[in-house]
Amino acid sequence: MKKLTVILAVIFTVIALTGCFKPPYTPPTGADANVAVYVLNSAATSISVIDIEEDSVYNNVATVGMWPNQLVYCDGKLYCVNSGSNNIMIWDVATWVAETPIALGENNNPMNMVFYGDDVAYVACSASNAVLKVDMITKTVIDTMPAGVGCTGIGIANDKVYTANTGYNGWGNPYLTGTVSVFNAVTGDSITTIDVATNPQSIDIDALGNIHVMCTGDYGVTMSGNVSVINPTTDLVTATYSLGSAGPGSISIDKVGNIGYGGVWGAGAVAYNTTNGTVTDASFAGHGGSGIMFFDGVWISDWDADKVYKYSTAGTVIDSFAVGDSPSAMAFKNDPQD
Repeated sequence: MKKLTVILAVIFTVIALTGCFKPPYTPPTGADANVAVYVLNSAATSISVIDIEEDSVYNNVATVGMWPNQLVYCDGKLYCVNSGSNNIMIWDVATWVAETPIALGENNNPMNMVFYGDDVAYVACSASNAVLKVDMITKTVIDTMPAGVGCTGIGIANDKVYTANTGYNGWGNPYLTGTVSVFNAVTGDSITTIDVATNPQSIDIDALGNIHVMCTGDYGVTMSGNVSVINPTTDLVTATYSLGSAGPGSISIDKVGNIGYGGVWGAGAVAYNTTNGTVTDASFAGHGGSGIMFFDGVWISDWDADKVYKYSTAGTVIDSFAVGDSPSAMAFKNDPQD
């Protein structure tokens, strides 16, 4: 009995020490690449790193929160907006050490964020129909600005914050009028509300500084997708372009080629001329579309295939990368001096 007691004590001691031991963290080799694409894997709740210089992929580099929605890269740090966790997670991409997340408050459902300078970010929240102004130094919410129903997409132009309000009115109900709320980026004061096409989801800025609002419609049930173009000086809609697609939700603009790309879930992308609205390729890519990003080519996430594809502007596949489960949003890093 005495011998058995000693053996059990040793076993419990080993278990206790093993449970408490945490080896020094070493980021995967290459995961701190100077030129990289960061990929948000929604189902895996993880981040993959595509090292463009080495043509390598590093999966599961970091774990994100519940219902992750967006990645943003800025000054050596990667930010993930988690809708279900109601927070923003932050990593130093040189070490992949996580900082304390920024708590945004319950029942906000943050969707997308955008920086204004280095110290302030604005976050669009679809459940609370509000925009949060966040001090990124103190990591606190310093203002809450009422927006429209289903506040989702967000962008900044001409020192103003533009938020796309989907008007989602519950399952089976028609969408409310799509709107864009406009705020002073310095003070946070409301400026105006602009009516746009149905179900505005995302925003990007073209080479002339105009705001392009990707409006999904009702996903092709009775209406296709449109782009509403807003002049940031007058805050008026200057054009509405019909894309003839089943419903692009995301947008990314090639500011040199003046081509906008709208990600169509499961069908890739549609391409259009940002100066006149002409659809240049109705089926730019025939697969993917859960995420889209332009930089030196068109990057498209394929949710079902667990891959990210890089296309030329002519629509030819240049490369493909096997990433984590259900890739969606992406962010780009190009810091050659790191």
